[in-house]
Amino acid sequence: MSLQSAESRLPAWLVQNRNFVLLWCAYGTAAMADHLGETALLNTRGALEREDSTRVQALISFGFFLPYVLLGPLAGWWSDRFSRKWTMVLADVARAVLVFNLGALVAFLAAGLPAAWADFSIVIPLAAVGLLAAFFSPARQALLPSLIREDQLVRANALINALGTIGAIVGIVVGGWIVTHYGPSITFNVNALAFCFSAVCVLLIDTRRLRAAPHTPISGVWAPLADGFRYVRTHRRVVQLIGLMTLFWGVAGVVIAVVPALAKQLFPGNYEMLAFFRGLLGIGLALGATVMTIFGSAVPVQLALLTALSAAGVWLALLAACSALELGPIVTGLALLGIGGAGAAIQVSVLATLQRFVPDARRGRVFGVSDTCTMGAMVLTSGALGLPHLPQLDRYVPLLLTGCAAAFLVAAIVAGRGYLRHRDVGPGVALIWLFVRFFAAWRLRLTLAGRCTVPRSGAVILAANHTAGVDPMAILACCRHRMVSFIVAEEHYNMPVFHTFMRWGRCLPVNRENPGKAFLASAMKLLKGGGCLGIFPQGTFEIPGEETPAAKSGVGLLALRTGATVIPCHISGTRYFDSPMRSYLSRHRMRIRFGPPVDLSALAGRERDKAATDEASDRIWDAIQALAQQSEAEAAAGPVN
Repeated sequence: MSLQSAESRLPAWLVQNRNFVLLWCAYGTAAMADHLGETALLNTRGALEREDSTRVQALISFGFFLPYVLLGPLAGWWSDRFSRKWTMVLADVARAVLVFNLGALVAFLAAGLPAAWADFSIVIPLAAVGLLAAFFSPARQALLPSLIREDQLVRANALINALGTIGAIVGIVVGGWIVTHYGPSITFNVNALAFCFSAVCVLLIDTRRLRAAPHTPISGVWAPLADGFRYVRTHRRVVQLIGLMTLFWGVAGVVIAVVPALAKQLFPGNYEMLAFFRGLLGIGLALGATVMTIFGSAVPVQLALLTALSAAGVWLALLAACSALELGPIVTGLALLGIGGAGAAIQVSVLATLQRFVPDARRGRVFGVSDTCTMGAMVLTSGALGLPHLPQLDRYVPLLLTGCAAAFLVAAIVAGRGYLRHRDVGPGVALIWLFVRFFAAWRLRLTLAGRCTVPRSGAVILAANHTAGVDPMAILACCRHRMVSFIVAEEHYNMPVFHTFMRWGRCLPVNRENPGKAFLASAMKLLKGGGCLGIFPQGTFEIPGEETPAAKSGVGLLALRTGATVIPCHISGTRYFDSPMRSYLSRHRMRIRFGPPVDLSALAGRERDKAATDEASDRIWDAIQALAQQSEAEAAAGPVN
């Protein structure tokens, strides 16, 4: 069975995919279980009655994430070598056993350690739980793409992150409530039951329904481990994405550590409010993941990351101001929500991109390397705050948060320099271009049939049929490597707001009643300078129910006089409105198809012969109509299963 046919058999809706729903529930429950006992551990060490609550929270993060750093690549190798499903089941069962006895283990260690080292009684048991989580993580991330269609990756990651965050919120809030009313022991028991439920969900996944993928069995240990590191090192995009996630988790280590200090500042001694503040951070993550679920498939990853990095920096700066200036619980809570939302967008974008292009055979090891780097940053920041005994550490919370804000803003600037670099336009227009792509995918529901055949350089005339005012935007969204400058009717060019964008796009206004020589000179100058000119040869819209306008001779004249490559393009799926503005405000289901260059070599040198220019225009229009027939034939055949 081909990969395409195997993928087509998977449900079109994620909620109809039994395997995905089971993994979804398993991760949400495991996330809840990971946080249920956290408040109980803080309680055992009396965190809210101390001047170094930041240190206790940092030690919890340090103990849990240290195994990710030490064993991440090995865990990734394991998930590529052995069953990912059974790895997750065994990890959940073992965690259930450990957390069921966690209270007794912490008490035993605390009694045996010197008083100065008593806080480390929570590190050793958490490191054991973290070791199992380190094997669970790459197995889950590598298994997900096998359960779903490739075009569902962004939405699936967003849903999993949303439920995982909701699970974390429930775990924090419920854990805080149980600790307050029933004590730590009952909290650990509920924690163990949650891990058991997660194991059952994973156990029910039907591996016979996985999406097929080429997967060569691996042998040995060190050679495959080295191969995983080599793959990461030799793929710049992977290095960049892992770098962004490393920054995210390093800052997360600081933010999580300072939440108890923020709660104590506003609500001294109140563990339920501590849980509530942690919950607000989680709600922000859930909201961000929800937004990515709705819009994520349409948002270019560059736009998602630039927006999220910038937003994270701004929200962290506000949280630093809340701590320094005591702006109150409402503003503090709002800042925590914003940080969570930006964090979700970063996570979902990076994970979906890695899962999309990393081969299945190496996916576990790549995510193992990723876990080592990202959790290494978490361990580094939490260890720096938790391992040294720093008296009155909570005083430095504003400074710590300011540093985190600066790190995200610098990352946004660096990423922008890379993402907004384009051979044809400046950074400002490149950013607008990303928004154009988002709008086209979301509002116009634009799909590209085949590939874009526009050459990367040289003079090009892109000739298309004209169906609605949104046609130029759709072409720009599909032709990502070239800026297309359109010939636009003068009355549309001079419309408010549109004029600014058309000027940025180097559009050429034309008087449809009297084009004149000035317009022809401008078009020829652009083409002779190696530009790409978009033309609608009909000179007007195709109005449903009326005769299709014929192509005018101007496109043939330009093609013969400039010798430009002519690329035909067919647009379908639009809804026609007399007002171009209304076409932008309405929903469409657009489809664009580009064709091979039109052969006009037989007419070369006859640019002053009207019969030749007419014939050139006819050939170009015939090429566009051929694309239309191809699209109609595919639409009549329906989707291939």
